[in-house]
Amino acid sequence: MNKENKKILRVAIGQINQTVGDFAGNIVKIKTAIDSAIEKSVDIIAFPELAVCGYPAEDLLFKEHFIKENIKGLKKIVEHTRGITAIVGFVDMDKKGEIYNAAGVLSDRHFYGAYYKMMLPNYSVFDEKRYFNAGEKNSIFILGDFVNGVGVGKKKHATKECVIFANDFLRQESNGEELLSRAEFGVVICEDLWVDNGPYMAQAAGGADIIFNISASPYHAGKSKERVDLARDRARETNAVIVYANLIGGQDELVFDGASFIVDPRGEIIAGGKHFEEDLVIADINLDKFKKAPVVQKKQNTLKRIYIFPALKQEKINLVKKKFIENSNIQQGNVNSLTKKMGNIEEIYRALVLGTKDYVIKNGFKKIILGLSGGIDSALTAVIACEALGKENVIGVTMPSPYSSSETFNDAKKIAQNLEIMFYEVPIETAMNAYKEILAPVFKDGARGIVEENLQARIRGNILMAFSNNYGWLVLTTGNKSETAVGYSTLYGDTAGGFAVIKDVPKTVVYELSNFINKQTNRELIPKTIIKRAPSAELRPNQKDTDSLPEYNILDQILKLYIEEDKSIIDIQKTGAGKTVIKNIINLVDKSEYKRRQSPPGIRITPKSFGKARRFPKSKTYPKHYNNLNMSPHVPQNEIFT
Repeated sequence: MNKENKKILRVAIGQINQTVGDFAGNIVKIKTAIDSAIEKSVDIIAFPELAVCGYPAEDLLFKEHFIKENIKGLKKIVEHTRGITAIVGFVDMDKKGEIYNAAGVLSDRHFYGAYYKMMLPNYSVFDEKRYFNAGEKNSIFILGDFVNGVGVGKKKHATKECVIFANDFLRQESNGEELLSRAEFGVVICEDLWVDNGPYMAQAAGGADIIFNISASPYHAGKSKERVDLARDRARETNAVIVYANLIGGQDELVFDGASFIVDPRGEIIAGGKHFEEDLVIADINLDKFKKAPVVQKKQNTLKRIYIFPALKQEKINLVKKKFIENSNIQQGNVNSLTKKMGNIEEIYRALVLGTKDYVIKNGFKKIILGLSGGIDSALTAVIACEALGKENVIGVTMPSPYSSSETFNDAKKIAQNLEIMFYEVPIETAMNAYKEILAPVFKDGARGIVEENLQARIRGNILMAFSNNYGWLVLTTGNKSETAVGYSTLYGDTAGGFAVIKDVPKTVVYELSNFINKQTNRELIPKTIIKRAPSAELRPNQKDTDSLPEYNILDQILKLYIEEDKSIIDIQKTGAGKTVIKNIINLVDKSEYKRRQSPPGIRITPKSFGKARRFPKSKTYPKHYNNLNMSPHVPQNEIFT
């Protein structure tokens, strides 16, 4: 068999960074990727889920004009598919006004059909059943073959556009002769691939050689490996090539890490995209290399078979003459091989950088400001901000009180010098004394204890917000997940700001990230004195975090088991932590829900972050029961025995 007759298909993934509602910008990115793919003789290019409108669009999806603008955008992309097939995520609307999470299949300026997502996720950060109807119809798309610019079959399509439909697994024939198909492919959307025996199985049973999965799969530590492991299993299960097209970018609390890839039926990755960067992933797939074994589906579903034969008007013939190159030959040029494997800490760092950058830019800010206390949390946040936005766009402010040590004051200046950022010193003692004087007539003992401590934090919050109001800078808060979990923060004080960069980063991981940064930069970018110093809020003399909390390595174990894994007190005791300590921590977590609801959004890096992924009522009495009975707070009483 000569090369022209081999079933070799060049596929691409347009791994792009979308912005919700930026139809013009998203369309430009899609068109640009299509242009690059055409230059590289790509047959089919796939874009991420809801590429036209951005993901997640949330309640914008209730606005009819938003849906219509997104459909107009898709039509503009259709006109740009001269000589190429594109799979593009968008929102479709039926005649009844019902909307669907859709993948449009476009080819040579024609819209051939749409696949509607069948498995709508409604857990963790996903609310798709709130917006979309589940799809019910499945399809296989057959890309017609060409030899020397002429369609193969009984009829030659040199001057005629041809779209042919057939149903129920029937082979399409023209005047009694079978039309030669170049490739048969299915399209599914994100969750469709994660559900066992999902719609991908019907497509494989119907003869699909390739299954395109267009996704908006948000990052958390270890998620990239989960996707690859899943796709390998699905590829072996279906005996098909899996093309996994994921988006990248930050969208509010979520970060999408990209890392798109293509897996062959043996479960081997033949191409992979960059992590946390836009990319065009290209690979040649020799479909003759893998003999298609029959795939048996437990439940047979009806499939629509849609044939795609791009129009062959004279001026277009050169565009559909593909230069077939074996994958091994193209690897050196057009295919992005898998990026080096990253450890979880490097992944987390890059997620925090991308999430910060996109939140600031997509919300129209140019500069950020943050308080520099001389502690590790603010130092780490400052480093991330500089990496994301550039040192010229980061401003640090130290706001010492009578309880601030000279060591932390000097370290605040040192981190600012190391990062070469603009730095202000605004002492708060005068403001503290003014508040005490105002409150003295109404407070019998004056502003003492917790009142004085929280006044300091709130004064600092007011100062940062004053900078923000005066200059238009976004305030970054610096609280970590461990503190946020137990409410070790001051409402309207250190929680005052617009974005909480390390809100989902446990304190122990804060230390790991800081050491990672110093190792990567081959210097003490974050001074060792900051890393080694015992954590302290410095709101009273000789204060240490451990005055109120257990050591962070113990605290973080308890929090992970209780928050992320929903474990009971008995299960958590297996860590060696005392029962009283565990109960106190759980009590703090539950009581602090009202604080978390009023804190700014922050980047999700764990499977269960505070916010969309974990939703608890503020007004409740249930903790009294499980604290007394050693019960998990999420299991009915008769299912747990102590």
